[in-house]
Amino acid sequence: MKSEVMELFNETRLIVSLLLFLTLSLDLGFAFGQNKDTEFTFLLPAGATECFFQTAIKNGSMEVEYQVIAGSALDVGFTLISPGGYRLVSDFRKSDGIHTVDPTEEGDYRICFDNSFSRFSEKMVYVEVIVDGPEEEADYDENWAALAEPEDSLEYKLEDIRDTMDAVHKNLERSRQLQTILRTFEARDRYLLEDNLWRVSFWSSVSLLVMVSVALTQVYSLRRLFNDKHRVCT
Repeated sequence: MKSEVMELFNETRLIVSLLLFLTLSLDLGFAFGQNKDTEFTFLLPAGATECFFQTAIKNGSMEVEYQVIAGSALDVGFTLISPGGYRLVSDFRKSDGIHTVDPTEEGDYRICFDNSFSRFSEKMVYVEVIVDGPEEEADYDENWAALAEPEDSLEYKLEDIRDTMDAVHKNLERSRQLQTILRTFEARDRYLLEDNLWRVSFWSSVSLLVMVSVALTQVYSLRRLFNDKHRVCT
């Protein structure tokens, strides 16, 4: 009889643990869903300016990273304007940059890229925008406190699981961002190598053509000197 009660108690304990874990996973998924990550690559025409808009909430944070992958001199102008119309960041003819706004205002931020100084070369630009919500919310803390009340009856602490999962999520996001940055560096370096290879091949061919032309011209001139068919009467 005692063994049956213990088995029933263990099964009940396991079910409660699973329900709490599922609730924790859903709660963490909702919290992580507040992060918005946008990345894209676009062509900026010569002599043009392109602007994009990113919506942010109040007391959040926003990180903007850009990198010129291809184009002459690999430089571009960058401007970040707040919803109130204030210019927060202004870069002139830079190849890359990372800028953070913390805390953010509620509204649409304007992200502009300027290539007006280049009359002939278009630029390929990679952009990543990360928008995070507020760090903590009062109702979220209250709900979590209510959820974490029965943790004394479990063998592990839900708060520790939450912190661990949060740290893992942040580390994975940071790893993905670093991998994306490394891919953009690789793309830019590959473009530079291909462009330099084309230039070296082109000018090598031109130099070879000039050398062959000079050599043929010299041979022809020498043959003309020794093949004079005019006779001199004495």
